[in-house]
Amino acid sequence: MSLNAYISGILAIFKYSFRKVLFNRRWVITLLIALLVASIMGYAGSQEMDTLDAGASIMDILILSFIMPIIAMIYGASLIRNEIDDKSITQVITAPLDRGISYIGYYMSLAVSLSLILIVINLLGWLAFFAQKGFSTEAVEILGAMIGLSIIGSLVYAALFLLMGTMFKRPVYFGLFFAFIWEGFIGSIPGAISGYTIKHFIRSIGDSWIDYGELAFYESADAGTAYLVLIVITIVCLVIGAIVFRENEYP
Repeated sequence: MSLNAYISGILAIFKYSFRKVLFNRRWVITLLIALLVASIMGYAGSQEMDTLDAGASIMDILILSFIMPIIAMIYGASLIRNEIDDKSITQVITAPLDRGISYIGYYMSLAVSLSLILIVINLLGWLAFFAQKGFSTEAVEILGAMIGLSIIGSLVYAALFLLMGTMFKRPVYFGLFFAFIWEGFIGSIPGAISGYTIKHFIRSIGDSWIDYGELAFYESADAGTAYLVLIVITIVCLVIGAIVFRENEYP
């Protein structure tokens, strides 16, 4: 199969999966989460506090550390698994395109979808807070940094949760454990153990991007090391996921 055929196949899977991700009933959950973020940040913006430090800290804790892995789990763990369960995966696995290549198309659609969703959530939260405080240049820089970190997180979490949805029949159990216990609870414990979470390396990058809030004082890993670790995690998850998707037998 030629390179053009591979690219066309990936784009076909991307378009097919992208529509399924964004235009399903999960948009209700996403809308509620976005409204929750806007409400919390709107309330915080009405209080007397240091504008830049408070805004950066709340976006860090609320979106980067809590909302991002949950959104990724909701969409990523179920993307391929739902198609396997309802047997709509048949039209993909019977196509002439190699399954490993199809898997890359699924990943791309998930990563782009998560990035768009998190950009909207960041923007709504930022507007709810800074509309009451004023839109300074520093505030815009905070928004840009948070969006950049959210996109990086989307790339990594998409690879991880898509893999889990391919490997396990009930990926939601792993997803809940990882999002709430590992990234949420373990990642908040002081000490070396929190350094084994994905959010630690995302926040380590943020430490070099943002000079306000808790990220500015975060005991982070070296930014170069953080980039390398996140790239390795993403590639390893993608390779294993593609192999599993190619080799598994689906009804």
